[in-house]
Amino acid sequence: MKMTDLITPALALIITAVTAAALLGFVHEITLKPIAGQRLKSETEAIGAIFNTAAESGKEIPVPVGSPIKSVLQVYSGGVLLGYAIFTSPAGYSGPVNIAVGVGTDGVVRGGRIRQQSETRGLGANAEYPAVTVQYKAKAGVLTVTKASPAGNEIEAVTSATITSNAVTKGVNDALAFFRQTLAS
Repeated sequence: MKMTDLITPALALIITAVTAAALLGFVHEITLKPIAGQRLKSETEAIGAIFNTAAESGKEIPVPVGSPIKSVLQVYSGGVLLGYAIFTSPAGYSGPVNIAVGVGTDGVVRGGRIRQQSETRGLGANAEYPAVTVQYKAKAGVLTVTKASPAGNEIEAVTSATITSNAVTKGVNDALAFFRQTLAS
């Protein structure tokens, strides 16, 4: 076997790999801005729905490393601080449940929205319906999930989706705890 018999295919493989890597890097750079724009649009829509107003987001609040909170934004309307949009991703049945929780300056939940989830259709995926998420509105303190009629700080579990219900409630509890520990004055 000649040395050129080995070098030619190896060289072709190296050139192909370098070309593929360069193209992937190029595509990555091109898509960074549109992806960031889409994320901002999604966050703005969620914040507007949660606070039920045309809200503007303010500065991002630093989040400690290892926190269950992914990001926190101040929310303003007409220059007045309404509260905070707190983003978290607790583990659900089928994967992370990305949640935006609006917490007013008084520490009370203004609303919540499931931004993305991969829960079972017809079961855990039902947690994103307004009839479910409205249960969190005007709550404060530590919330718990119940299968019976809820009272006080209890949230009624989605039928056959207790794991998802617990995940969403954990996300809201994490947001409220972050507010109490970091943002409450």
